[in-house]
Amino acid sequence: RPISAEGGATAFKKRAPQRDTLHITRMKNFIRSLLLLIAVIVSTTGAQEEIYAKEGQDITLKPISYPAQSYVYWYFEKQDGHQLAWVNHLGGKGFNEKWKNSLSLTGTSLVIKNLQKGLFGTFFCKITAAGQSDLITVFNVIQKSASPLLSGDNLSLTCSLGSVPQNTPEIYWVSPQGNREGNKGTVDIQARSEHNGQWDCVVKKNGNEKKFPVSVTVVDLAPVPSHLYTSTDSPLTIPCSLISSVTWEQVKKKEIEEVQWHFAPKLSSGTSPDQPQQLFSLDLEKLTWKKNANNGLSPVYYIKNGNLSLTKSKATVEDRGRYTCSMKFKNGRTLETTVDVVVLEIIAHPKTELIYGQQVNLSCSTGEQLPNDMKLNWTSPKTSSSYISYPTHITVPEVGKEDNGKWGCELWQGGNKLTSDEILLKIEPRLSVWMLVIICSAAVILLLLLVLAFIHYRRRKVQFSRSYSFLFNHTDLLVQL
Repeated sequence: RPISAEGGATAFKKRAPQRDTLHITRMKNFIRSLLLLIAVIVSTTGAQEEIYAKEGQDITLKPISYPAQSYVYWYFEKQDGHQLAWVNHLGGKGFNEKWKNSLSLTGTSLVIKNLQKGLFGTFFCKITAAGQSDLITVFNVIQKSASPLLSGDNLSLTCSLGSVPQNTPEIYWVSPQGNREGNKGTVDIQARSEHNGQWDCVVKKNGNEKKFPVSVTVVDLAPVPSHLYTSTDSPLTIPCSLISSVTWEQVKKKEIEEVQWHFAPKLSSGTSPDQPQQLFSLDLEKLTWKKNANNGLSPVYYIKNGNLSLTKSKATVEDRGRYTCSMKFKNGRTLETTVDVVVLEIIAHPKTELIYGQQVNLSCSTGEQLPNDMKLNWTSPKTSSSYISYPTHITVPEVGKEDNGKWGCELWQGGNKLTSDEILLKIEPRLSVWMLVIICSAAVILLLLLVLAFIHYRRRKVQFSRSYSFLFNHTDLLVQL
């Protein structure tokens, strides 16, 4: 039977809701399939998150979105390893007996209270739902130092992303100096000054690279050279300071007990005494230095900036020797730096003020025999006469006007000039203008003295003659009476 246009229209209107329902049903199935696909992809690749925390801190591990009707399991160290807690959509939950006092659940999120050393590592969250693949989320909890490390303490860094076994990423650490460190994402070494600064955990996977920075603070003294070279013509600064970015407040947290400077002078035999003398000690409350010996050195007084150096306007040969800067802590550990001060000196014999024709010897020395890889170079005025050169001194047989000026001695090691010293020679003619003036002046003065003496003598003689004549005349008068 043919359907009328009206009837057809009516039939269409009646079937439309059924088609909408079918369309909605298909969309739901498509979305459900898409969610399932996403779940499978996440399960295969593994969602990963890194959390940096300090010991004693509270942290929350929150998994990615999950199906409404699901079971959530939390594991530690490895997938399906030590189960820490579980929760389901029916309200049931449970905790591992060992860690139940440190754990709680907020929904499906795992809360770790007062994080302790044993719980730094990798956590796995597995979400299971009917008809779907397991959804895995991985959390790597990396420890940040709660307080600065003291040089010599154990520095332990771990970076483990807890990936599923397939296509495991390459993990390593990069030190503040840019060096690759560690084995399989783990660094376990004794902390030193070069370890202070930012470390990067580098994760490489599928051609991609990601860095996770961690700041490490190591309380230590900055490295100093074993030998410090200067001369009697140069200032002296003996270095001692905290490494960069370390503050005095951080030093105090490590319970500093004392800071001192000691000095062992270099003896003529080339050795140092068994008992060095104490130069300075630091008052830790007032942050002022107490001087225990007077050798011309002074502290720079930048203690809060970590500078503990000593300084002097000009070095002397008495400054030769070994200097030790030490910081002692209550745990018995001591940080110290030691430097040997080498002072170069030029000596002129017989003296620096000479006259034409005299012989002069210039010796240059550090007070001890030079190593084989060191040598001395001499410098002289451009117009200087020829001289005889020896390993440690030179001789000018007859000095002249051209030798007047600065003579220098340089200490070299390989291609590096370590230090230099200078001495000024003053050469005068045998009878210089000033000498003639002095001689003439002396002669004139002597002549004047002789003239004055002669005049004085003549006056005395005349006075004596007059007195004698007066006496003679009066005596004659008395005789006549």
